[in-house]
Amino acid sequence: MSEIPIYIRHCILYEFQLGNNASAAARNICAALGDISLEDRLKSGRPLESDIERLKVLIEDNPRLTTRELLAMLGCIQSTIDRHLHEMGKVNKLETWVSHQLTSDNIQQRITICNSLLSKRNRHRFLQRIVTGD
Repeated sequence: MSEIPIYIRHCILYEFQLGNNASAAARNICAALGDISLEDRLKSGRPLESDIERLKVLIEDNPRLTTRELLAMLGCIQSTIDRHLHEMGKVNKLETWVSHQLTSDNIQQRITICNSLLSKRNRHRFLQRIVTGD
């Protein structure tokens, strides 16, 4: 009886003094204290990693899927889908899931566009040819 914590012993003594038998005492103590174990247990439900992998595949196949469609396919709640999409770095732009971070190709494309716009501005002095007056 040395492995039983002292507070459980006090509960057993209390139940004994009330005149309860062992099964009634155990039932009362469990009802009052519940499961007091601090050990991690396996949780029921679907594995989280497979849902994340399946979500990645679904988004790569069709980036126009809505969260409602994803929740119907995956069978989990919308906040879980939103959290996983955020963790993957995806944001919804114009009803399409895109990466929040720019790729090197995206950066190079932006630089090219900016350079072409700057060179066009220097070639065509449209605004300088406009005459304004009262």
